[in-house]
Amino acid sequence: MSKYITIPFNAVFLDTIAQKWMEEMHSQGGYPCGMVIVPNQRTVKALINSFIKVNKGKPLLLPKIISIGTIDEAGLSFNSKEELTLFPAVHPVKRLSILTSLIIQMNHELGNQIQAGEAWNLAKSLADLMDEAEWIGCDLKTALSKAVEDEYAQHWQNILKFLSIITEIWPQWLQDNQLMNPVERVIALLKTQAKSWRNSGCQDPVWVVGFADARPVIVEFLSTVVQLPRGRLIVSGLQEDLSEESWNALPVTHPYAELVKMFSALGIKRSDFQYWDHTCVQPICKERVSAFQQILLPADRLESWLINRRLVHLDQCFLIEPLNQQQEAIAIALMIRDALEIPQKRIALVTPDRNLAMRVSLELGRWGVIADDSAGEPLYKTAGTVFLNLILQACVEDFTPLSLLSLLKHPFACCGLPASLCRDYSRLLEIFILRQFAASGLSVIQAALKRKIEEIKLLDKDTLRTDIAYFFSNSSELVSLLDRLKQNVQTLLGKTTKYTVGEWVTYLARAAEQLASNQEQNGEDILWKAEEGNALAEHLRDLIVETEYIKVVTLSEFASIFRASFQGLIVHTRRALQGREVKQLHPRVYIWGLLEARLQNVDMVILGGLSEGVWPPSIDSGSWLSRPMREKMGMGLPDIEIGRTAYAFMALCCSIPEVILSSPLRQENAPVVQSRWIVRLKAWLKGRKSVIQQHPALLWTKYLDQPDGSPTPMECPSPKPLPALRPKSISITDVERWIKDPYEIYAKKILNLRKIVGLEEDRSTSIFGLIVHEGLKNVYENYSKQWTLSGIEQTLLDVLDKRQDILISYKKWWHARLLKIAHWVYQQEKSRRNSRMLPQFYLEKEGHHYFQLSAGIDFTLRGVADRIQLNTDGTVEIYDYKTGVTPACINVKNGLFPQLPLEAAMAYYGGFDKSLAEHEISKFTYWELKGGIEEGKEIHIDNIQKEGDATNLSERYWQVLQKLIIAYCDQEQPYLSRPRPHLIKEYVQTLPVFGDYKHLARFLEWGLGTGGS
Repeated sequence: MSKYITIPFNAVFLDTIAQKWMEEMHSQGGYPCGMVIVPNQRTVKALINSFIKVNKGKPLLLPKIISIGTIDEAGLSFNSKEELTLFPAVHPVKRLSILTSLIIQMNHELGNQIQAGEAWNLAKSLADLMDEAEWIGCDLKTALSKAVEDEYAQHWQNILKFLSIITEIWPQWLQDNQLMNPVERVIALLKTQAKSWRNSGCQDPVWVVGFADARPVIVEFLSTVVQLPRGRLIVSGLQEDLSEESWNALPVTHPYAELVKMFSALGIKRSDFQYWDHTCVQPICKERVSAFQQILLPADRLESWLINRRLVHLDQCFLIEPLNQQQEAIAIALMIRDALEIPQKRIALVTPDRNLAMRVSLELGRWGVIADDSAGEPLYKTAGTVFLNLILQACVEDFTPLSLLSLLKHPFACCGLPASLCRDYSRLLEIFILRQFAASGLSVIQAALKRKIEEIKLLDKDTLRTDIAYFFSNSSELVSLLDRLKQNVQTLLGKTTKYTVGEWVTYLARAAEQLASNQEQNGEDILWKAEEGNALAEHLRDLIVETEYIKVVTLSEFASIFRASFQGLIVHTRRALQGREVKQLHPRVYIWGLLEARLQNVDMVILGGLSEGVWPPSIDSGSWLSRPMREKMGMGLPDIEIGRTAYAFMALCCSIPEVILSSPLRQENAPVVQSRWIVRLKAWLKGRKSVIQQHPALLWTKYLDQPDGSPTPMECPSPKPLPALRPKSISITDVERWIKDPYEIYAKKILNLRKIVGLEEDRSTSIFGLIVHEGLKNVYENYSKQWTLSGIEQTLLDVLDKRQDILISYKKWWHARLLKIAHWVYQQEKSRRNSRMLPQFYLEKEGHHYFQLSAGIDFTLRGVADRIQLNTDGTVEIYDYKTGVTPACINVKNGLFPQLPLEAAMAYYGGFDKSLAEHEISKFTYWELKGGIEEGKEIHIDNIQKEGDATNLSERYWQVLQKLIIAYCDQEQPYLSRPRPHLIKEYVQTLPVFGDYKHLARFLEWGLGTGGS
């Protein structure tokens, strides 16, 4: 009986194992105790299914099937209890917490500062380094001293000193506490089991299946197994067309490199392996197997490509090259959906790209196909973990509008309310409060909410817009919501407060439970349910119990530790079910990672994300060791990972009946380099005047979600509302929009649409303008009294200090700008004050003028003037303050900026105050107040017409307004979108190319044909 078995690629590997085990056990007259050892837990489940399949569902006594990666005492068999004298393994979280504290202490001794979260990440990398060294049997203390010699830079000597944490301090701590590293304990268990078998001469069958692992402890274990009377080593298909010399010299990036090293360590050759006769065969042509073995040859063997260059046809092997990841996901989903039309056909997507796997799962949902995604998902991406991180982020950032809204809109956030009601209140807070300023702090937001409520109380309730009325009717509940939120997170507030990590976790969990509670469920029933909830609760418990070695930290430091602690944690969830029963998982569709795909079998496999950096992965020598140092230490180069993924690629391409290779051209909106294996495959086939078949799935994507018929271009919108719906009142500032973009008046006044301000949008320009306007109003109200530079400065700064919706950085900057403006204003008025020719001021004066036109049209013009000045000579001056762009005088003359002339007309007709009626308009003046390099600038717009003065200009604008009103009271006059697009560049100072309503008018569609930009 041969000890070494190989199963060809065209045989179903695990089915053949099950069949041969049952045949051999049957020939022995029964099913004695036995053991099958496989590389990973997924293979355990698959092998169990193979036994059931081969036995046609009948009951049978299975051998003990264990995974070497999750081995423990329960999975092995020992002859005596004396062999189980191993110390327990240190808890992974405890190990990281102790290493973190040691790293912080070491940095302090070296005079460096390090954040707690960074220290935790470094601890994780140190733990990984220890595990890797233990697997290959490398003594770090001895090897590091040899690797870091005098020729290396001084910083490597410092790293060596830093690494004394894991070469001296940590081993001593383990010994003192009678604990072991997890990997060290697994190795000890394997060695103990091997020793037990050698001593007892185990007579039971023991098969090691599917291994390609040359790590010393694995080799020692396999060697012991094959020396047992009924021990066997079974591997998947070997390549026979390589000479023994080439076979033994394969580079580490070759698919068989690890297998070669394992054979060498075991002292065996390919000729020692016997092929098993098999009945579980699949229709895979040998030409395809040979092709993929050829394209993966090492560089020094590529001359063999020139041999036998006959035409090649890779049967049932296809390629797609999508433009991007989204098209790739859609194409893969379509291929899966198409394959499901064939009864009993099983399909698997294999990819290391979890983003692609998620996209495919979502696309399959459109047909109700729920794939069994066995690779799991990172724990930090689950809903509960995201919720906890949002709470921490909001508290650390002192509740900025974005962080607060992100928290309140999470599905778990309820604050004791029904979830739908909490979401409704969150939208009200968002629109009326959180989008109106960019300052932070719950107290500031609460104050802004109360101020908004007081402002609405002063308005006429019968004339309130529907949305404002709804906000006001729920105002008390909104106040209560913020109060409840503040109360729930009270223990997490305080930037300088320090607690232990365990205490912070406890406070965070309590706050999360309170915030998640609603009228039907307690927060704990929401947060800790299902697989992801249980995994999260277990991790929090570990953080509470196992982090006592980290000293007290601030909330910000804890947040960085908390986020770092989820690195590498995977949970197998059923979130893809979205509330459906487990039985609704499709029994014939799978999504596997590379580890899960090993030794598996389906009828069709799609290899997705074939690009450099994904498949094969990017290679990194690690945070601590360079490549030369690794070679000196005998640690091996990280390139071996390329060989392992190449083996998975080759095995899948050679053992599955139908193979589809997917290689996107772009990822994350950037071009990518195709996987080297795809490039090699194309080159090999080109040398044989052949090509790989293109799968038609990309063509299918072009017809998905497409409307019937060809697209028709949009015409310019031409709404013609009834005259009764057209506005009978307009503000002076809207007249400019009416002239330049009538559609905006239609959307704003008739459709009653308002732009929602962007969240944390930079509104600094408008806020600064409001401060300057309010400040100057307060200054001129005291104009006839005390007038000093210090008084003007203090008046402007008082307005700035009252604003709570301004970031501290802006306040400091604007403080200097306001002082400059104050100095300029003081100088402007100084001569007038000295001459005692004090005018009468009308400041921030609201006004309206009702008038009737000859066509029987009633209309009202409204406006607010920054400053109207009635001089002692009886003339009127109109002032406008500009903290931004000031209109050019020529554009005011040409009729593009009607604000000041129409304000003058309203003043002349008594719209602002009866005392101003029929006074001559002497000047239009802009004050440009930016507070920059120039303190200010005064720009007069008078005497700009040869035939008249400012009064005549005002009257001309008044006539234009009347014509505009009459025209738009006509049923046939449409509200066109930017009817003069050729003038848009001229208007750019006040009319942005991308206006608030441009997307509604679809200007970019129809404007292309009319000269629009």
